Amino acid sequence: MAETNEPSSELPTTKANAMALAAEAEAEAAEAEALAAAARARARAAQLKREALALAEDEEYDEYEDDEYEDDEEYEDYDDYVAEDEDAESTEAEDEEPNKPLSWRDRAVKWARIARLSIVVKVAALLIVFGFAGLSAYFVWNHSQVTQRQERAEAFTDGAKTGVVNMTSLDFNKAKEDVQRVIDSSTGEFKEEFQSRAADFTKVVEQSKVVTEGTVHAAAVESMEGHTAVVLISATSHVTNGGDGKQEPRIWRLRVTVTEEDGQYKMSKVEFVP
Repeated sequence: MAETNEPSSELPTTKANAMALAAEAEAEAAEAEALAAAARARARAAQLKREALALAEDEEYDEYEDDEYEDDEEYEDYDDYVAEDEDAESTEAEDEEPNKPLSWRDRAVKWARIARLSIVVKVAALLIVFGFAGLSAYFVWNHSQVTQRQERAEAFTDGAKTGVVNMTSLDFNKAKEDVQRVIDSSTGEFKEEFQSRAADFTKVVEQSKVVTEGTVHAAAVESMEGHTAVVLISATSHVTNGGDGKQEPRIWRLRVTVTEEDGQYKMSKVEFVP
């Protein structure tokens, strides 16, 4: 009988414990819910506070912006300013961007361009040098030609002056020598004609008893071609008669053709110019 009554005495105790545990769990759940509600309340209060602060800041910014830029006619558009700023930053970024290593193909192209540029520069330099050399050679050649022409003109002029002085300077005391001197300073047509009359001319000079002395006042080359030149001569001869000794000046205007013969310049034709 004793063993049969023991389970009846423990049953109420177990039930009481279960109820106590259930009550404790409900209390803990209520406490957790209260804590969650308090947290939500704090979060909501913080959110409302942030929204209120943000709204206040926006209102202050709007008021500041209206006061700052309301009457400013030179205010630039913000978008343009931002665009310019971005462009400047982009340019600086491009300038500051480090050089990337070139590939072998880029390097080959770069060196090919440098080589072509070097060749162009060298060719241009050579052309300039050759141009100056050619120009210098032309100047030297031209100067040489001018010098040679001047020298030949002087030689033809001297030949004409010598022939005219010999022809207008005669002395009856040495008529043969003077006539021969005229023949020696002439050539071609004039020499043949004068030489054919040399004997008669000598007799006339000896019989006239006169002395003539010729002087050339001016001479100039009219034309020059090859070994021949035409020289204009202005000369005067003073004739002294053997009887009274008076001098009679005579003026001569002559066109003398001079020919180069074996390095000597001699009269080949004489024309009187009125």
